[in-house]
Amino acid sequence: YQLVPLIMALRQPVTRLLIADDVGVGKTIEALLILRELIERGTISSFAVLCPPHLCEQWKKELADKLDIEAVIIRSSTVAGLERKIVGDDMLNVFNYYPYQVISIDYVKNGSTKMPAFLKDTPNLVIVDEAHTCTKNLDFNRVNQSQQRYELLEQISKNENQHLILLTATPHSGKDGEFKSLLGL
Repeated sequence: YQLVPLIMALRQPVTRLLIADDVGVGKTIEALLILRELIERGTISSFAVLCPPHLCEQWKKELADKLDIEAVIIRSSTVAGLERKIVGDDMLNVFNYYPYQVISIDYVKNGSTKMPAFLKDTPNLVIVDEAHTCTKNLDFNRVNQSQQRYELLEQISKNENQHLILLTATPHSGKDGEFKSLLGL
């Protein structure tokens, strides 16, 4: 069953999937299988995993252990060190210098500075873990971080050539509008 998303991805000219399996079924493995195959086929040369901050280390470890890929973690506490390692052109930044990235979605969702830089240099494939936290909030009395996360993903998804994999164990919270916003991505 974990090969089904891989087969679905390989049948698409541009991979666009919402993988909504139960907890523990293997969404991470499914995403890693697709990632490895896209790299091996030469379809992509760069990727970013966008996830909540507390999952960054786990994703870095999974990439290293299962695919032998050394990704950098990009978040507030690591970005200064990563920027110091960049040499050469002034146009280089952490989003276009490092091909394999695990990024705290809360770091990059900042609309005024980081989001435009990421959107300018979005890697070939974006994997979004815990995608249900990125739905459009249709309760106008509450504007929260999920709204900013949604705006980031909405901008990413506008590029019709962007490979995008959304992972969630809880795609539907009982709010049809939020579920539709997730499907719309």
